[in-house]
Amino acid sequence: MTEGAPRRALVTASAAGIGLAIVRALRAEGWEVVLSDLPGSDGAARAEEFGARWIACDLRDADAVTALVEAAGPCRLLVNNGGIAGPTLPVEAMPVDAWGEVLAVNLTAPFVACRAMVPRMKAAGGGVIVNMASVAARLGTPDRSPYTASKWGLLGLTATLAREVGRDGIRVNAILPGSVRGERIDRVLTAFAAANGLDRAAAEARYLARAATGAFVEPEEIAATVLFLASDAARSITGQFIGVDGGFE
Repeated sequence: MTEGAPRRALVTASAAGIGLAIVRALRAEGWEVVLSDLPGSDGAARAEEFGARWIACDLRDADAVTALVEAAGPCRLLVNNGGIAGPTLPVEAMPVDAWGEVLAVNLTAPFVACRAMVPRMKAAGGGVIVNMASVAARLGTPDRSPYTASKWGLLGLTATLAREVGRDGIRVNAILPGSVRGERIDRVLTAFAAANGLDRAAAEARYLARAATGAFVEPEEIAATVLFLASDAARSITGQFIGVDGGFE
């Protein structure tokens, strides 16, 4: 880990769920954290709770994402955690504007954040970027075309950027969560149940049957992986796609 930049992390979409678990874990390890989420979210209260700094940002707005990075200041760690599921519909019924919104949040926002953060990390002598992809980035997922395409694209961004900035002391990796316990998977399962004529329990059972462990991933497991990737123990790990998915297939 470079000594040039402050031990500061910027975590997007961090007012709840995986993002908040990451904030909690980083603060427990003494990191300074910039917590960011949508205006009107619980982010300000969560930031106060964990002694983090709060900056509101709508990831659909590329200019706002650039401004977020500028306001955060020099960071050793950028976690692009923001993402939305989008509609559960077949391709022929998928609205073009819904496709565009999902890609704006899930792929363009991380690109813009990396684009703004990389020069700052270079000036500081290095840093770590973690992009939150999904197990869907290794699969074809019926009725989830924009989400799946955005996460596959995020892997391409991760691999390419890792090759570009490795000699500048910047490491770039992606985490591929499986079904992570929380509100996001609850919404996904509800939509999946409706699209497939299932009740909620049957939809959950079908999802969990695809995991070797037969269990949900806990947000804290994702947070622990972020901590590892940000540590000196991972200094030779870059351009990698790390599944934390319970053996999902």
